[in-house]
Amino acid sequence: MIIPINVNIAGPSTRSLPPTFAQYGTDEVVLVELQGALEVEGSSEGQFVGKLTVDSDSKKPTLRIGHHLLEGKLVNLNKPFAVMHKQARPEDVEQESDRNSPFATESSTPPQWDIIAVVKRKMVFAKRPMPIVGRPVTTEPPV
Repeated sequence: MIIPINVNIAGPSTRSLPPTFAQYGTDEVVLVELQGALEVEGSSEGQFVGKLTVDSDSKKPTLRIGHHLLEGKLVNLNKPFAVMHKQARPEDVEQESDRNSPFATESSTPPQWDIIAVVKRKMVFAKRPMPIVGRPVTTEPPV
């Protein structure tokens, strides 16, 4: 089976990053690597994780999650990653209700994928978090 893959990487004019990330280059997607696990109560969908800042002097990212501060560094990836998005096919919408049917068949049209970004660098937070005395970060980012 041949699966079509389209390259739809948005240019700098269609999206922009906050000005603090401009020092890393143009608008790009950056992978964030954490050591350990994020534990959340209830559903993690749409929850505020923490506050990511980049020091203008040392160019090092810091991530504040609750009462913990993580210091990181920016690293180039050995091999770039592609961020892909699966396109919904018209027959997927029609067959969605029929999937639970015992007579459901495999679709003849292969799915389509779009490459929407290429990740070339990552922020690595490998050190143990430093505890912070005081109030945790609880404000959500502006929408």
